[in-house]
Amino acid sequence: MSEFKILLIDDDVEQEQQLKEAIENFNKKYFINKASKILGITEGKQIAKLSILDNKEAVYNKLKEDFSLSSEIDEIFNFSVIYEAADTPEKAMLLLYKENFHALIVDLKLETDDNNKEDENYSGNVLLKNIISKEIIPIIVRTGFPNKMTQEINRNIIKSCSKETPTLEEVVEELIDYYNTSIFSIFGSRGKVDKHIKDFFWNILPECFINKKEEINGLDKGIQEKVIIRYVSSWLNNKYMFNDGYLDVEPIEMYMFPNPIDRICNCDIYKDDDSNEKFIVLTPACDLANDKAENILFAKIQSYESVDEFNKTIQKSSEQQKTEEKISNGNRNKIASWSRNSHEKSMRYHFLPKVGFFDGGFIDFSLLTCLKYDREKNEFAERNLVKIGTITDSFKRDIIARFSSYYQRQGQPTFNADSILKKYL
Repeated sequence: MSEFKILLIDDDVEQEQQLKEAIENFNKKYFINKASKILGITEGKQIAKLSILDNKEAVYNKLKEDFSLSSEIDEIFNFSVIYEAADTPEKAMLLLYKENFHALIVDLKLETDDNNKEDENYSGNVLLKNIISKEIIPIIVRTGFPNKMTQEINRNIIKSCSKETPTLEEVVEELIDYYNTSIFSIFGSRGKVDKHIKDFFWNILPECFINKKEEINGLDKGIQEKVIIRYVSSWLNNKYMFNDGYLDVEPIEMYMFPNPIDRICNCDIYKDDDSNEKFIVLTPACDLANDKAENILFAKIQSYESVDEFNKTIQKSSEQQKTEEKISNGNRNKIASWSRNSHEKSMRYHFLPKVGFFDGGFIDFSLLTCLKYDREKNEFAERNLVKIGTITDSFKRDIIARFSSYYQRQGQPTFNADSILKKYL
């Protein structure tokens, strides 16, 4: 990326001039910091001399006099933050349609009659709602009225601040950092998801659907859409699950908290608000999908401490890490076997990894309870259960398969070990 382009949406001319100066300072500092590291410049006085030069170009010329500059330095020099400005919502939307921007700085009060409007009708709020319906882009609302930002805007994604603090230079730096997070590199208007969807549309879709018209054309339009969306989901999952071999996944991938589906789903996780106990739904998906289930089957989720064998291994590993600064391979392998549900004593349990929003634990297939479900009230008899999340599809199948295996096991008589050995020795 040779440039980072910001759109300033503000009707105050002074704000544009301040942004221009802030960007010039940022570009100069950014170049000095990066170039100094490459060239090994560590002396404070030398860096200070570069900092008092007028602009990035002057710094480059000075470095060129004193050093032999590499192509890496030239590449850093060629990167710049630039900006354009719009003083009305109409001009802003036109620029967003015509050009590609990496980030936005937005004021809330863009029209003189905003003072007479409800918060959600402020021109900046109306503009923000229009932008987020069309773009996925880093936005910082910088306004004299930060408390006027409508509650409909998610403040975890669109950040707001006053015009006094932080400085515009700090805002520029924050926007670049925000743009470089995985959120925008994946979901941004030019992110990986957008590229994959285009790849799917132009290259995969013709082979999977358009060239198989007889399979899909007979379906209702609404069903066609669901089929294609599910197919895209499976395609993306396969694309990132396999790469010459099976790719390891992270614990967070096992969960979707909260579950956006209101109705009960197989492997939903519930919490009892009275006892704080956790449960998982094991009722077959076919019964839930057809609304056949009047009673819902749950298994209790036990804490790690409740499973003695696992808890002992964790405690030993913790002690080793404190005293020896390294967990033994034996204990590491035991923990791994529990997490893979392959430990000799794990038949009754299914491991759920701990993450920041969920303590994890073990599904205990021996601790089952069946509760009558009132579908209209979305309530369970006898317990005050609240849905907190669900297990993602990639992990559901193994849970249900192991639950079935646990209850289908029949065992067999034990062979006489001495008789077996005689045949081989």
